[in-house]
Amino acid sequence: MGAVKKHQQRLRFVEALNRMDSAWMEFLQDKDVFDINYSDLYTGLWAKQEPVRKQEALLYMRHLGPQTAKKYLDKAIMIGLLIELPDPSDGRAKLITLSPELKSWLEEFFDHAINLFREAVKT
Repeated sequence: MGAVKKHQQRLRFVEALNRMDSAWMEFLQDKDVFDINYSDLYTGLWAKQEPVRKQEALLYMRHLGPQTAKKYLDKAIMIGLLIELPDPSDGRAKLITLSPELKSWLEEFFDHAINLFREAVKT
């Protein structure tokens, strides 16, 4: 692949990346929960595909200290993007899961991003 063609492919990739970022921001900006730590939390919960203990959910935000991660988690619960459930195996513990709205949006977003990148790397 020639240098010009390689540059064009990289440029299409960067443009797709920017469109993907815009789609992410468009959905989450009005909820004020759009930074990278929320992305780590939401995608970690989505990948798990089942509720996790609250302490485990906090670990998905690996760039934050425990208190700050708890504030982020509590905010996402408060606005309804995450759901807090009782843990049937331990009455003191809580489980965290994605709201149906967030799960559906994430899957639509992933499909959109896959298509963006698929188009960007076509030669």
